[in-house]
Amino acid sequence: MHEITSSEVTPELKALFHGGDPTVIRAFAVMAGGNAGRILVDDARPPRFGFVWEADDGGLYRGGTFSREILSEAMGVLRNERLVALGFREADPCVELFPPQPSAGADSLEYDRPIGASDLAPWLGTAPAGYAVRRMDEALWERSPKREEDQGRYRSMRNFLEHGLAACITHGHETAAEAYADIQVNGVREIGIATEPAHRNRGLATIACAHLIRWCEQEGCATYWDCAATNAGSIALARKLGFQNERPYKLLAWFGPSFKLRSAGAT
Repeated sequence: MHEITSSEVTPELKALFHGGDPTVIRAFAVMAGGNAGRILVDDARPPRFGFVWEADDGGLYRGGTFSREILSEAMGVLRNERLVALGFREADPCVELFPPQPSAGADSLEYDRPIGASDLAPWLGTAPAGYAVRRMDEALWERSPKREEDQGRYRSMRNFLEHGLAACITHGHETAAEAYADIQVNGVREIGIATEPAHRNRGLATIACAHLIRWCEQEGCATYWDCAATNAGSIALARKLGFQNERPYKLLAWFGPSFKLRSAGAT
């Protein structure tokens, strides 16, 4: 097993990953060079298996045919980074290969929004008094309260501004809310949202996401949403914005020695 870069990814490697697996859009985002992560493959040509680890959330995506020992080896390498999380659906036979004693587990949901799935007009008008909707640029990135976290997801500001999109709602010189869209993968972008605590309960998340979805759709991209099954606010927002095809899955995580739990951004 050895590590490759996104520039070395082949169509044969991509073909090992199934589009229906939970949050697999992130694996393709790493392989496309948009999201930060690591890619491990075997030495065969074409490869018999591959693992893609997405740095921000620690998700490890599995493709091809591999053994319990090979999965354990890959997880051993990657857990030194922060954590490794394995997503799966009910009756997934791969679960039998997972190592014992995960550090944590969760139930999660994912959604799709086809282009034009619902009318966004109610949230595309004027923002609340004192607030303005702006498209992310270098200056807004530099003052973002999530800059460090975002850099971990995208590797650099330049990489994000080249491949991603983001809507920012500002209040004076403050960033009040941000909605991000990852690199386009097969005509779809994943959406993420965070609102700063002092500016919550004003509908800013809905406004930021609506503008971002509109920009994505203007470029011909559908959108994707993922959240914890316990995050009632995120679920309600997804449904309000026209996300559909709700699909549950489970997540198990194994923490590495340098892992520190971080709080999730709220809508």
